[in-house]
Amino acid sequence: MRLPFLVFFCLTLVLKPAFAETETDRILTEAAAACTDFENGTFAAGDAVTSVDLTGDDQPDTVIDSAKFTCSSAATMYCGTGGCSLYAVVGDQRYEWQALGWKLVDWAPDRILLIGRDGGWCGGAGFERCFEALNWSEGRFLTAMPPFEEAQADAQGEDSTNLTWPYSTPEYDATGLLACSLDAPTHELTCAAGAKRAETGSATIHMMSPDGVERVLEFADGKVRSPDEVQTDWSKDGDAWYVGLDGREFYVVPDAFVTGG
Repeated sequence: MRLPFLVFFCLTLVLKPAFAETETDRILTEAAAACTDFENGTFAAGDAVTSVDLTGDDQPDTVIDSAKFTCSSAATMYCGTGGCSLYAVVGDQRYEWQALGWKLVDWAPDRILLIGRDGGWCGGAGFERCFEALNWSEGRFLTAMPPFEEAQADAQGEDSTNLTWPYSTPEYDATGLLACSLDAPTHELTCAAGAKRAETGSATIHMMSPDGVERVLEFADGKVRSPDEVQTDWSKDGDAWYVGLDGREFYVVPDAFVTGG
């Protein structure tokens, strides 16, 4: 007499939809895994996740501030003086910046995501502070961009949603915009970059030069080298690497972008 109930119960288990992992879940999972991998630490997200309408469509989006993350085995797992990873999740799209804090500003009819930045991102020194303002328009974030980045965005077509193209793929552990310049170390431009990190603290950084040529830098053992036949000059000031290639291209790479913390 119990068989029909058992059959129904089993069918219910089979037909129940599987839990769909969101992009927010993935970010938290990645952060927890990084903590566990470092001396089996214990991760806590704290109040890092904030539900907020970033696009003005009255639908909840998500901001995740890794400055609120904690890891029992590493006090600076997610942050350095250059900032912490700040994520925005709109739909199934993830955006990431190195930030020294954030605030949402209503400027009717727009909503402005204001991000505190290390001065190196804005052509200044690492100890300085500057701010980047972003607003959502036509399915993407807009911010002030130099001509090269506008050209890169145009190359992706009208559906472009990510300023760190072509590095916004799962192949990279982090993406960002590095301060860069041509001919003189003014660092007044920004260049898209992606980081592939190793457990040893080393990393390979792929980046697009201001004139559209991909460059690769390898950070290991406290040194920087280019695997290409490019003269590489570098120095480190605080938490930022200052790199020159062939005496013509100049980049500022935050240490947090290399190590992830």
